[in-house]
Amino acid sequence: MRIRASLALLLTVTGCSTTYTIPKHELARLDGWAGKDTTLLQDIEGSLRNERKDVRRLRDTEGNEHVFNTDTPLVLEKTDGDVITEKYREVNVDGQSFRGVPKEALGRTVEVPLTEVGSAGVRKFSLGKTVLLGSGIAVGLAAGLIALGLAFGGSEGDSDDGPGIPCGHGCSL
Repeated sequence: MRIRASLALLLTVTGCSTTYTIPKHELARLDGWAGKDTTLLQDIEGSLRNERKDVRRLRDTEGNEHVFNTDTPLVLEKTDGDVITEKYREVNVDGQSFRGVPKEALGRTVEVPLTEVGSAGVRKFSLGKTVLLGSGIAVGLAAGLIALGLAFGGSEGDSDDGPGIPCGHGCSL
């Protein structure tokens, strides 16, 4: 029972996701982006520019559009190898740097000079891949348990009375 619960927790926490690489110049489309938790003044300012502040669309390197909102993890890979993965409530990008306020960390700001950003990406959770992975693991575990049961439990119905002596169940060896 503990194994199944641990496996379910692991799949729930990790899950399968895909990171779509977006060109660095697409980060500029996030300038002024803010989630639903912004102040009224910021919403009025955004509506004057006729833009919806809580959703933006980014194009990946293959030209596909991806919705960016407060539930979208943004992956910034720096040129020194550090990777920053956060969900943001506000993002500002000027010609010099990326600044974002993480959704989960009040009072903290992520600031990275654009010259230090090696690549960027958006990560999307894939329910289908997670279900397939969980099903594959469950089938593998079940097959392993059946194989172990056959390997170690194959002598349960056999008799040790010796060769050719009936076992008392109407069968003989």
